[in-house]
Amino acid sequence: MPYKDLREFLEVLEDKGELVRLKEEVSVDLEMAAVLRKLTYSKGPAVIFERIKENTLPAVGNVFGTWERILLTTEGVDPEEKAKALTELLAFRPPEGILDAMKSLGELRKVASYFPKRTSRTPMDVEWKEIDLFKLPAIRQWPLEPGRFLTFGATFVRRGESINYGYYRLQVIAKDKFLVHWMPWRRSEAYAFGQDKVEVAVVFGMDPVTTLVGGVPVPPPLEKLFVSGVLRGEGVEVVEGRTVDLRYPANAELVIEGELTGETAPEGPYGDHAGVYSIVKNYPVVRVKAIYSRENPLIPVTTTGKPVLEDGHFILFGQKVVKPLLRTILPEIVDFYMPPEGLSYVFVVSIRKRFPGHARKVMSALWGLTPLIGKILIVVDHDVDVRDWGQVLYAVSAHVDPRRDVVVLEDFPAEELDPSPSTPGLGSKLGIDATRKLPEEYGGKEYPKDVAAPDEIERKADEVLSRLLSQVKRKKP
Repeated sequence: MPYKDLREFLEVLEDKGELVRLKEEVSVDLEMAAVLRKLTYSKGPAVIFERIKENTLPAVGNVFGTWERILLTTEGVDPEEKAKALTELLAFRPPEGILDAMKSLGELRKVASYFPKRTSRTPMDVEWKEIDLFKLPAIRQWPLEPGRFLTFGATFVRRGESINYGYYRLQVIAKDKFLVHWMPWRRSEAYAFGQDKVEVAVVFGMDPVTTLVGGVPVPPPLEKLFVSGVLRGEGVEVVEGRTVDLRYPANAELVIEGELTGETAPEGPYGDHAGVYSIVKNYPVVRVKAIYSRENPLIPVTTTGKPVLEDGHFILFGQKVVKPLLRTILPEIVDFYMPPEGLSYVFVVSIRKRFPGHARKVMSALWGLTPLIGKILIVVDHDVDVRDWGQVLYAVSAHVDPRRDVVVLEDFPAEELDPSPSTPGLGSKLGIDATRKLPEEYGGKEYPKDVAAPDEIERKADEVLSRLLSQVKRKKP
């Protein structure tokens, strides 16, 4: 059975020795973030901060700080295996006969079980009489940051009939106001459906799978709550907002319901996941309408900085969820990897190459699907392990002629968090074709063959090697 909520998951972590409680007082000003970073870098446990100097609600952090804990969210099953159900749903065909119809009915029932389930019951039944965002463990994580930020709230927003969510840092600027770090295209998208107002619900402490899916670049028209339902094996319970026209997970810890005021204000600088401070820029102001919570809510907090931190594990989770979908769109893809150190800016993809220019075709498709990420894309042959940098660098070294095999696209959309472009949000893409070349790509000549010994010679060498190694006298330590 999937975890119903965050608390159920934390109980499992505590039973496994993967959760500790800190009774020593810490401050949300720099101290909490420093502790969290050191815990994650050392692959340490999740932690509940029980005593906070500023008398905020208690906080929990580093919940997803190791891959082993990520796997616990899906009950030990690789997320990629869970995500294959999405491709099966996309391949669904209308029934052609009575037997097909009976089979399809069962499939439709299964599909229906993944959709969000509306409920009127929620443990977030405490309405805050006084709205005060400073009662939440909003943190200042680096010295040059101008104030406190909420770092792990999932922001739900309506776009027409669709409701989706993602993670955006939120700078608290008053008891009842905060800034939402929406890039320009995201802001225009929010108003793109003729809405005269934009409402948001910022939800803290959802069940672990729904939390992780919030960081996955799910391609439209899929909604993230549906994807979460597929990965969980059952739909997420959702409740109607009480002051906003939105639905969000019912079994969370706390929700902030609010509305964009139409104003903007300077946000930042902020020490982001690239390990540098982001620029100061105006972002939308949200006025809080209401806050609802559990009786004693526990608020998740995460921190950013040089990788690999908690967001690096979100990247690994996300690529496993997206890979089956990518292979449906681009069946030539064998494997796909976003190293967490690469901040989602570096992709390595292996393909079964069939025609001249095939690597460039894959580059174009991936950049079209994910325009803001994948700044550097390396394409290798099907027999290269994309997770083995030794193999990848060998492919680049042996098969790349820079004049022929390097693609640079200028004036391409870029993530504003990427510090490298001189114009924030507008950068370039680099593609490296590290595949073996076909004759049409190699001046009409056959590409040099890889060196390889006959199988029987390799087997005999293995046998000899085994005998030789057995004769080695190893010194005792």
